[in-house]
Amino acid sequence: MDTNYAPLTTNEFQLFAKLIYKLAGIHLRDTKLALVSNRLRKRLRSLNMSSYREYYDYISRNDKNAQDEIINFIDAITTNETYFFRHETDFDFLRTVVIPEVEKKQAGSQAKTIKVWSSASSTGEEPYTIAMTIAEALDSNSGWNIQIIASDINVSVLNAAEKGIYGPYAVSRLTPYAINKYFERIKPQAANEEEKYLVKQQFKKLVRFKRHNLKDTMTLMKFDCIFCRNVLIYFDNDSKTHVIENLYNSLNEGGYLILGHAESLMRIKTNFKYVRPSIYKR
Repeated sequence: MDTNYAPLTTNEFQLFAKLIYKLAGIHLRDTKLALVSNRLRKRLRSLNMSSYREYYDYISRNDKNAQDEIINFIDAITTNETYFFRHETDFDFLRTVVIPEVEKKQAGSQAKTIKVWSSASSTGEEPYTIAMTIAEALDSNSGWNIQIIASDINVSVLNAAEKGIYGPYAVSRLTPYAINKYFERIKPQAANEEEKYLVKQQFKKLVRFKRHNLKDTMTLMKFDCIFCRNVLIYFDNDSKTHVIENLYNSLNEGGYLILGHAESLMRIKTNFKYVRPSIYKR
């Protein structure tokens, strides 16, 4: 613990937990106290504040400075880590089930479109993997309009995602062949730097990023498939039910919802039909 700050108390943690629940519907368990303490300490340093309570009082004020800092607060709490083709079976399902069904529905259409939403896109590995999967699956079919919306509540990860530049960890599950197929290599400029990997433009251009809170309805379009993986674990049942209803209303009839492998819709009132573990259909 940084000796410049008194430890985050349980009461202070509860104040932050109530605030993030109000803002984003995220339920922070008591086991997250150390994580919250570590992440918010950086904000205290940035703002030259002396305590967690001072920071809480600051972001609770109703003025522009506080509202601007709220974005940084949400970013600090929600930052996570991922990599390309995480849980590859989900992308196999997209390739072997979702895409063929969309093709069948639009057979003979002059304007064929497939729309997929990565609703918790983090730093972009998931939506770019979706782009790679769809682009390759439809390679022999000309005239397809591929639309992938990637959203997250965290602004800093969206900014990183839009650049499409990644380090070795993000591509660590890929073969050298796959890396060369999907990325441009960026050679290190100094001895202590690692090689970077830039998503190729043919995949990058298919993804559009936007900030979105899953508590809010997505009114932009209806989707053929929505990825919402490893997000529901952060919500309590009330928030989870509300989010699932929003996702249901954002799908085309017959569209699919893909959750994280440890997530399910058990004990949630929903119109979704169970397909197989972590996958549901409207």
